[in-house]
Amino acid sequence: MDDMMKAAVLYAPGCLKIENVPIPVPGKDEVLVKVLACGVCGSDIPRIVTTGTYHFPTIPGHEFGGIVCQAGSEEQQYLVGRKVAVNPLIPCYKCEMCEVGKYAQCSQYDFLGSRSHGGFAQYAKVPVKNLIVLPDHMDDKATAFLEPVTVALHVVQNCQLRFGENVAVFGLGAIGMFIAQWAKAFGAPHVFAIDIDEKKVALAKALGLYDAICSGQEDVERVIGEKTDGVEFAFEAAGSETAFAQAIHLLRQSGTLGLVGRPTKNLSVAPQVFEKILRSQLTLKGTWSFEAVNFPHHAWGQSAVAIDKGQIQISPLISHCFSLERTMEAIELMNRRKEFYSKILIMPNQ
Repeated sequence: MDDMMKAAVLYAPGCLKIENVPIPVPGKDEVLVKVLACGVCGSDIPRIVTTGTYHFPTIPGHEFGGIVCQAGSEEQQYLVGRKVAVNPLIPCYKCEMCEVGKYAQCSQYDFLGSRSHGGFAQYAKVPVKNLIVLPDHMDDKATAFLEPVTVALHVVQNCQLRFGENVAVFGLGAIGMFIAQWAKAFGAPHVFAIDIDEKKVALAKALGLYDAICSGQEDVERVIGEKTDGVEFAFEAAGSETAFAQAIHLLRQSGTLGLVGRPTKNLSVAPQVFEKILRSQLTLKGTWSFEAVNFPHHAWGQSAVAIDKGQIQISPLISHCFSLERTMEAIELMNRRKEFYSKILIMPNQ
């Protein structure tokens, strides 16, 4: 193995350079992963374009996986050659939240791709605890999907979605698509996948989400009212004031709204919307990241099985694959919305 690798290195907001950098050396309880694929998350866009990461230089990218090619100690040699997904969250394991298993709420966490180097590189150094071993036959691109699929699973589980209850999902980015698929897998009779973009709605229907609705062309409340008396669960994955209000309106009494979309501007709540929350005794639940971190990761394992069995479909969502050298092109495509995209992958070793 060479001593150098290619990586997309962020030096300042808007300053991402493809460079040759030293291949990291794994220490005790760490391995070196040859990155097969890394997804571009919506949260990567502000990190790279406007706000920056916690320090510079940083190699971004937190949705990734690959092949273990080197172990930091003899005890981890059995992992060499295994296909893995990488959990980017590295909790301190010592704070109050970690002690009760709420690792996503850790006050001193590290995170691959924003606080430490991530997956926009040919190789990445990863703690053994953060590996999810996958079947060898799993597609290389699938290794980049465990993270967003598990985030979506956490949203559904955190809201305690129950079998037989109807669901509306607002916002059909990758997370919204996965929430909708999980809701279907959990036994929701109707999963109303809602977006203003007709291409995203068509994609949702291609995934078997036949109750998908284009809010730019259809009356969402009328369509849902023809099939149900409202929904027991709604998930707001767009960060939209309009979607938030509509979700509240469609919820039945004692319903639950899961909040996962991140607004980019201030939101206001109309008095009648707030009144509905109070009178109907609705539950609003914020969700962030994922909870299960300790290996073996139960939620991550559940995601791996669902992907492997085709219960959660990922391939139809891949709209673009870019080489590492074209990483900034991928970022600009998403930032400026130059063309339709669903899920964009960086393939560092192709």
